[in-house]
Amino acid sequence: MANQALFAELPKGSISEIITRRITDALLRGELKPGDKIPTEMEFSEKLKVSRNAVREAVKGLAAFGVLEVRRSEGTFVVKEYNQKLLDPLLYGLILSDHSIKELLEFKLGIAASLLYLAILNASEEEIRELRRRGEAFRAVMRENPVNIDQAYEASLTFNKYLSGMTHNCMQERLGEIVDQIATFTRRKAIEVSIERGMPEVLPDNYLEEVALLERREKESVAQFMDQRLKIWQNLLM
Repeated sequence: MANQALFAELPKGSISEIITRRITDALLRGELKPGDKIPTEMEFSEKLKVSRNAVREAVKGLAAFGVLEVRRSEGTFVVKEYNQKLLDPLLYGLILSDHSIKELLEFKLGIAASLLYLAILNASEEEIRELRRRGEAFRAVMRENPVNIDQAYEASLTFNKYLSGMTHNCMQERLGEIVDQIATFTRRKAIEVSIERGMPEVLPDNYLEEVALLERREKESVAQFMDQRLKIWQNLLM
């Protein structure tokens, strides 16, 4: 079934891009699964009547993204496990896109809301207690005079990374990692501005409100909480 779709008549366009799309579609439909061996370059070339170079280009691209694995003398296989490279194209796409601070904050908010919701569903009581400890550690750093910006940033990052793990959902955790990477500037800037304006506890207080929501398992309050968080971010960054 998978091979029928892979070897269907080619439409017009870049051959390597079409082959890439067909392999991707086969994965999405479940016709190709982790660990499966895909047809050889020769099979693709002969059945589609295209050059092996075009096939090789498609395979190399998917291997670079961490989707395929080329094993010498064995063939080319769909990877069995998650690879950080799988998220690289999405990360670079977000970094290079022409986005505004408003769009970036909205993107962060959407991920933050889903992280919190899943943590409410899946986190253990012990994990929630540990998250509170990390939130209080962030507040302690922000109460110092003067505040060490690097330490404050790391305390904030540590809190959010731990929260991502509390979802117990590997896909959501990876999205959280993307947010952590693209939000480096906004996270540090928000800390700096809150200190400059004489309200260093506004961010850690918000973090601890999030912990309280988790402690009460209040799924229905996530949207309202995120409205408050967005107002804080807008006040500090826009």
